[in-house]
Amino acid sequence: MGEIPFEQSYAIKDLGNELEKLMRKINGLNLPLYDENFALICELQIDMPQNKHEEEFIKRKTKDFLRNALDTHFLFALPKTDEILLFLGFDRNRYENRTYRNMLREVFCKLQREIRTLTSHFKLVVGVSSSIKGELSFKKAYTEAYVAKEVGKRIYKEETLTFYDDLGIYKFLRFVDREDILKDESIRCIYEYDKKHNTNLLETLEVFMDNNGSIKKTAEKTFMHPNTIKYRLNKIKELAGEDILKDESKRFYYYILTKAIRLILD
Repeated sequence: MGEIPFEQSYAIKDLGNELEKLMRKINGLNLPLYDENFALICELQIDMPQNKHEEEFIKRKTKDFLRNALDTHFLFALPKTDEILLFLGFDRNRYENRTYRNMLREVFCKLQREIRTLTSHFKLVVGVSSSIKGELSFKKAYTEAYVAKEVGKRIYKEETLTFYDDLGIYKFLRFVDREDILKDESIRCIYEYDKKHNTNLLETLEVFMDNNGSIKKTAEKTFMHPNTIKYRLNKIKELAGEDILKDESKRFYYYILTKAIRLILD
């Protein structure tokens, strides 16, 4: 089963951001299927480029690198402003000792090093869809990759690659309305206090809940002294009441709200 040459992607660049037209065009290409099939959206932002030519040169180098690095399982790419859209197939028989995740991490670690030789002022984020088998749904894959990229930018800020399968509750929190989050008086009090005093009590609360209410583990995760965590938890109780930490029936509710705030309000 032959590969689709990289250059063919440029035949549809005039479609711009019209997703429906783009997906119809891709579906019409009859791309070959592999054991695992994914969409990736790679967003490269160049900060403070010396000029437009430098920015275009770096982005062209990035596309060339991806074309070469993903040559044997590369299906499709689309230049799109700061983004490159790719559809990849992964053949398990050919890569018996490597998972697609490890392969992609290696590729994008190398890409970061390559870009760093050209500029130190850049941000590279990549979203990867879940694996789609059988009849490909390119629109679904595109949407998942886009969601993974956007959530990764806001939540996993130190990571380059974000996999849709790893988003957990964030898959659903993107549908939460901003106003609904702040209807809860307890959470709103903490949120407004953080904004006014430039503190991060909500982050402390989130990590505390992530670690099943362990002060020791919360201190380790946040690189703080346990007494600092105790002080912050007391401040949270002062602002929001005892229930936010003690009421087991409400703990999961507040846990979800802290996650939603990071995604939607931060």
